[in-house]
Amino acid sequence: MPVETIAHHPELTQEQAQELFRKHFEGKYKVEDFKGPFRDFIVVKNPFIGVAVKLEQTGNETKFIFSGQARRLWAGLLSAGFLGMLIRNSLTTEVKHYIQTAPEFH
Repeated sequence: MPVETIAHHPELTQEQAQELFRKHFEGKYKVEDFKGPFRDFIVVKNPFIGVAVKLEQTGNETKFIFSGQARRLWAGLLSAGFLGMLIRNSLTTEVKHYIQTAPEFH
């Protein structure tokens, strides 16, 4: 899973991060809750393409952990393998670029 460390923002919550993603991708992609041990929310292009994102805060670091994945289990099974990985890669790149360039994260 890719990891992007940003400027340390201990006050940044998962909800605030999700809202920043929602505003940035508004009109292009949906940003939805996707609770679990390894993700907080997901950027959704369609049922086959999504990027799960988790905000992780430590004592002196703030970072995002993210990975491409299908939004629905059935879609993941249909898009498994090399083709699915290629399709999700473009959205993963967009999410990474947003994290790297958003002024709110630096």
